[in-house]
Amino acid sequence: MIYLVIGILGFVLLLMFDLCSLCKKNHLKYLFGVSGFLLISVSSILIVVDFSSYLEINGIYRIASLVIALISFLLLIYSVFIEVGRKTYKLKNEHALVTNGTYALTRHPGVLWMLLLYVFGAIFFQNLLAIYAALIWTFANIVYVTIQERFIFNKIFDNYDKYRESTPMLLPNYNSIGKFITTTNWRRT
Repeated sequence: MIYLVIGILGFVLLLMFDLCSLCKKNHLKYLFGVSGFLLISVSSILIVVDFSSYLEINGIYRIASLVIALISFLLLIYSVFIEVGRKTYKLKNEHALVTNGTYALTRHPGVLWMLLLYVFGAIFFQNLLAIYAALIWTFANIVYVTIQERFIFNKIFDNYDKYRESTPMLLPNYNSIGKFITTTNWRRT
């Protein structure tokens, strides 16, 4: 259970990262950002390694779950660190709104990728606590991105209100999938 609390604390530190970014405390924001990602990552690894209550899923379901979990992991890294990371994680960053690529699907694609990673990773590792982590941390992640939406992004990004109107927050819809397909240039990114 302590691992779940550590993961939630990671989301609190990520919120502190955003608040420091808003206040232009560039050096301090990295302490919070790196610490938040580390807490979530380490608690995730500890859940997989240390928890002994197993699900009973075998065969093709485990293989399919591994494939989906790996794809979700790669999409999470791509969305959070590559698409956004080019400008967000620089020391003297200029806030640039990313609206193409996976951010054409939803305004917060990392929430979806993380949920899929944990659910399908839990199935592959046959780990019940990872299912709980998926649910609890997805809730924490939704609270986190809701705070970003309400208090931070409209102050940091120009045209964020227009982006909010044209792109769903968490789950892709027909229009956002079409926008994703027609605007993504995978060779460029």
